Amino acid sequence: RPSTMLLSLLTIALCLTNAAALPTAKGGVQPEQIHLGIVPDKGSGYRTVSWATQDATTAAVCQYGPSESDLHFSATGKFFPFVDGGSLKHTIHLSTALLGPLNTSTVYYYRVGDGKTWSKVYHFHTWDKEEHITMAVYGDMGAVNARSLPKLEQESGANDFDMVLHVGDFAYNFDSEQGALGDLFMNEIEPLVSHSPMAVCLGNHESAYNFSHYNNRFSAFSDFADSKTNWFYGFNIGPVHFVAFSSEVYYNSYLDENMVWQYNWLEQHLASVDRTKYPFLVVFGHRPLYCSNTDDLPDCSTDAQRLRDGFLYQGKYYGLDDLLFKYRATLVFVAHEHSYERTWPVYNMTVDPTQKDPAVMHNAQYPVHIVTGAAGCPEDLDYYDELHHAKWSLVRSASYGYGKLSIVNNTHLHWMQYFDEGRNGTDEVWIVQDKPVPSPQLHIQTPAVNERGCDSYCLAVCLWSGKAAEAACGDRCRCQAEVSAGRTAAVVRDANVRVRWGKVNHH
Repeated sequence: RPSTMLLSLLTIALCLTNAAALPTAKGGVQPEQIHLGIVPDKGSGYRTVSWATQDATTAAVCQYGPSESDLHFSATGKFFPFVDGGSLKHTIHLSTALLGPLNTSTVYYYRVGDGKTWSKVYHFHTWDKEEHITMAVYGDMGAVNARSLPKLEQESGANDFDMVLHVGDFAYNFDSEQGALGDLFMNEIEPLVSHSPMAVCLGNHESAYNFSHYNNRFSAFSDFADSKTNWFYGFNIGPVHFVAFSSEVYYNSYLDENMVWQYNWLEQHLASVDRTKYPFLVVFGHRPLYCSNTDDLPDCSTDAQRLRDGFLYQGKYYGLDDLLFKYRATLVFVAHEHSYERTWPVYNMTVDPTQKDPAVMHNAQYPVHIVTGAAGCPEDLDYYDELHHAKWSLVRSASYGYGKLSIVNNTHLHWMQYFDEGRNGTDEVWIVQDKPVPSPQLHIQTPAVNERGCDSYCLAVCLWSGKAAEAACGDRCRCQAEVSAGRTAAVVRDANVRVRWGKVNHH
């Protein structure tokens, strides 16, 4: 078949440039690209399983049970064709099924197929509310140069973590090579995510054909989310409530109405979370609200500002910084920058004055932002040469790696980032919440952008880049008054934006 031939040729080409062989498409109705998912709004007693076939199928069935030889449960799901938007109209046939209700703390074995042709038998385990749960967290992983994937697969096989949180940018890209690279990537990660369920959010590299690959490949999240979309949704694990959001609605004008839809859903959803049951609120999206990279300046200056503060649309600003403070978010996971950064608890560019220990955040008032976008992709790392960082930036590293979030108990979370997959050390922090979470700040009114004050970090980076005049930097960073008054140098100095030499070698 032409699609199978295309996949095989692409595999050969990638092997020549990538050294390690990539998995090929199986062809026919043999299941491939098998991955588990958490189930939004149905609790931890359920899983979804999704897979693809290269030819059309007549049924979607998952058999599962307590052992490889006893698969006495059966779940029938949906199946549908997905056509790539490229000129060849490469078509794959996607299937998904819901498993559950499942017993807690139990190992299940399963296989998927059409009732005649089956996959091999895989297995996964469930957990309960009191169990110590660990998840791998990363973003920006490509089919080529996926540096962290072998280590992740090794740890998953050893049961070192329970689930995977991929915060956007898959395959580089799902649509590349007429969609064949997306198939290769999903087969490449199958050993990881057929064992550990995923949660996902979309990134800018999923934008082709109106994000159609992301929408269809991960349609199981939409099927069970109360939002009815996989762009933003929520789920609970132990004492943590997780919320996915789309950063991309802020950077594509044709998505302005989606931005409003998402913001209104977030407002309603976050208000409904019972923080006595779920004292930790973890939010994840793709692009950062706070970051310090200077090799792609708009990302961490005006682009980050756009996500934090919003922009005027139909008489209102829809920035996320106020919303995350209002509902007392604990952690914000993002990627996009191919590096690692951890902030102090920060809101409105201001560090939480109650926090003094960089290794322990104890009942923090503001969320900690973590950029973990260095899982490995063809674009390499975002390196730091002249490194600017504001007072809110705590740890930075330009090395490949991923992180692990551990839900230790009802009062403690633990975060660890592995630099160069652990070969160059780690960054660790404890997140402790042993007091009741304060009620939402119900009367926050988002001010107009020109009332929020000068963004001193943005100004410092803009001036340092040399790509814009002082007046233009003032306009870009809401610092017109400071520039007009000749206070530019004082603003940068008072903001304690530091510069140091920080060249990092390739890993």
